[in-house]
Amino acid sequence: MAEFEREQRIPVDPQAVFDVARDVNSMEAWLPDGLQVESSGPERVTGRVSIGDEIDEAEGYLAAVPEQRRLEWGDLEGAGYSGWLQVDEDGPGSSRVVLHLDVRGEHPGAVGGEAHELTDEYLGQALERLAALAADRVT
Repeated sequence: MAEFEREQRIPVDPQAVFDVARDVNSMEAWLPDGLQVESSGPERVTGRVSIGDEIDEAEGYLAAVPEQRRLEWGDLEGAGYSGWLQVDEDGPGSSRVVLHLDVRGEHPGAVGGEAHELTDEYLGQALERLAALAADRVT
């Protein structure tokens, strides 16, 4: 298993950042390229990862814990991806967002090399996009 974690400070109120992050309909705007998520029921999502000509699709869960401003997700089989996003206050009108991802099994991101490095970059990209989207929503 490989673990990835990135942190970003965002000059937007934490509740506003969390509201943007948990909106399944807006996730594609901040998730890394090639990753799509759509609702498939209460706390259920279908995730698609496109890498080149390969498309991997899996059913998963997405749970929001509003009082903690936390999202948790993973595949239902428990053999691939899981993670969480936590939004905390970082001073007046500012947030600290931590994005954590666990990759299990034979997934390229779990075994090192270029895929491992790309996965880490994608987390940073996702946080940058979330920051921009949250800033746009409050202005």
